[in-house]
Amino acid sequence: MGLIDEIKKSAMSSGAKIQTSEASQLEKILNATFYLPKDIEKEAAFVKQVMTRGAESQERVGLHASALIVGENDFCIRAQVLSLIYRQLQGEQVSVGLKRIFEQGNAIHEKWQRLFIRAGYSEVNDLDFTNFNKKYQISYTPDIICRIPEFYDGEMIGEIKSVNTMQYRKMIKHPSASKQLQWYMFLKNLRKGFVLCEDKNTQDFKLELYDYDSHIVAPFIERAEAIKYYYERVFSEHKMVSRPKDANGPYCKRCEKCAMRDACWNIGQGRIKIK
Repeated sequence: MGLIDEIKKSAMSSGAKIQTSEASQLEKILNATFYLPKDIEKEAAFVKQVMTRGAESQERVGLHASALIVGENDFCIRAQVLSLIYRQLQGEQVSVGLKRIFEQGNAIHEKWQRLFIRAGYSEVNDLDFTNFNKKYQISYTPDIICRIPEFYDGEMIGEIKSVNTMQYRKMIKHPSASKQLQWYMFLKNLRKGFVLCEDKNTQDFKLELYDYDSHIVAPFIERAEAIKYYYERVFSEHKMVSRPKDANGPYCKRCEKCAMRDACWNIGQGRIKIK
C-alpha cells in the first residue's frame, strides 16, 4: 500500500475529511453563508418556482440527461428513443421507500439552494431550473448555477448529493456525481463545477472540485448521437431500435423498473404519444 493510500485509509478510519486545498477554501466560503440573513423575497420566489414548476402538467416527459450517464448494463437506447415519442410512467414503478429517500434529498437540496440565494451567488432561475439542449432534445436540471467571485472568476455548476453516514465516512468521491457534473458542464458550456456531498445524519459536508474533461463526456455524446440517429430512423424508415438481449419481458429484471416499460411492450397504459 502506497503512502497516499495509507493516508486515505487512516483518514477514513478516524473520520477525517479528505479533500483538496481548493475544496477546503470553498468549504470555508460556503460555511459562512449559514450566518447570512434570509432573503425572504427571493427565497420565497425560489420555493414557489420549485413548487409550481410545470403546474399545468406534472408529467415527466422526454429525454433527460441523467439517463445517458448510467452504466452500460443499465443503458437502453430503445427506452430513450421511446421517451421522445411516448408518455412514460410517472413513478408508479418506484417503491415508496425510495420515494421517501428522494423527498429527504429534495429538502437538503432546497436548504443549500436558498443559502446560495442569500449569499448572492445565484438567482432564482439558476437553481433547480430545467434547461433544454435542442440538438439532442435533452432536458437537464442542474442543482446550482452560481458565480462566487471570491473563489472563481466565472460561472460554475454545482451538484448536491445527500448520503448516509456510513457511505459518507468511506467515500473519497461520489460514485456518479462527477459524471453527471461533467455532462452538465458540456450541455451548459461551462468549464468548472463542484459536487457537494452532505451527510444526511450529521449535516457535515465535503466538496469535490472539477474542471471540464472532454474525455469523460465523450461516451455520453456518442450515446446522444445514437439516440438522435435511431429517433430520426423511426420517421424515415418506420423502424424502432430493438430491445437489449436481456429484455425478456415487461416484468423481467431489466424492464420492471423502466419508465418506458408500458410503451415498449404495449401493456398497461400502452403507447400514448406525447403532445
